Amino acid sequence: MYAQVRSPRFSRRRRNPAPAIIIAIAVLILGCWIFNVTCGGGGEEVDTSALTEYINRVRPVIDTSTSVGQSWFAIHSSLPQLVANPDGLNDQLKGVEQSCMDLLDQAKALEVPKGMETTHTALLICLEQRYRAMKTYRSDLINSLTAVDLDVYANSLAMDMQELMYSDGTYRFYKRAVTEALDESAVQEVAPLPDSIWLADWEQAAVESVKTFLVTLRGTEVHGVAIGTVALDPAGSIDEEGGETVHRLPATEEIKLTVNVENQGNREEQNLIVTVSLYTVTDPAPVRQEQTIPSIGPGETLQVEIIGLRPTAGGVRNILEITVEPVPQESFVENNQKLIYFTVE
Repeated sequence: MYAQVRSPRFSRRRRNPAPAIIIAIAVLILGCWIFNVTCGGGGEEVDTSALTEYINRVRPVIDTSTSVGQSWFAIHSSLPQLVANPDGLNDQLKGVEQSCMDLLDQAKALEVPKGMETTHTALLICLEQRYRAMKTYRSDLINSLTAVDLDVYANSLAMDMQELMYSDGTYRFYKRAVTEALDESAVQEVAPLPDSIWLADWEQAAVESVKTFLVTLRGTEVHGVAIGTVALDPAGSIDEEGGETVHRLPATEEIKLTVNVENQGNREEQNLIVTVSLYTVTDPAPVRQEQTIPSIGPGETLQVEIIGLRPTAGGVRNILEITVEPVPQESFVENNQKLIYFTVE
């Protein structure tokens, strides 16, 4: 018997800390100006060897963050193909979210040269923004796939993506401050830090653009399940009788069915109930068995086994009625059931 499960859905949360983060950065910059210091030097001479070591250790963190951003953008660009499997999509986005968290933890653990504390804080803010954006993007996107009101999730996803763009700006501030510290320390052997961009086009983060994207993403949904081939055990032979197919089974006390259930749509379906009823022309009171398929992907075929069915022997016509309940929005239901006639010696 299949266990009944449901795909994960996420509760909504509301926040947008990006404005507060921008204000915090502005306060940092203003503080640097008021006290006539640079965010790279903090008013103190930075030890060149410590600065070199710091940059060599921070560079892999930045490179990895950029790579994770490219992975996320590849997922985002492939959403029309990936939304057919929400659970798989959720797992991919979880991987991106976890990578962002790991990078933030790595940056927090770095030893920061004296005088570079404020600059390093900008890097932490950048990585925090990326982690938070990925966490909320995942839940907003998965929820939007089944939501009726797309306006709510268009706004939410737009804020998630805008926070990514804010993170790009925070990183540019950080890179500029590190470059100034290198120039002031006259460090020659250290290459400049690379760029790190997650979302280059502001238009993609606009609410109307996100809403249009979601509408296109949802597209034309096709829902439909069907009963495919059915195998009997024992199999016996097959005759034609009055234009009907009749299975002639050898003597047996029990039969087993293997039922192929098909998802003929382009969306994953969940909790399909498959029912098998057995009755005869002399005893029309059916004996029923049910099984539940937790989920079935688009175009996928799954097998359900039914055991312990006790037919009536002696040449009496037995009737198997096999059905799978229609799924929401299914328009063609004629193939959701199948009748099988058989006799037992």
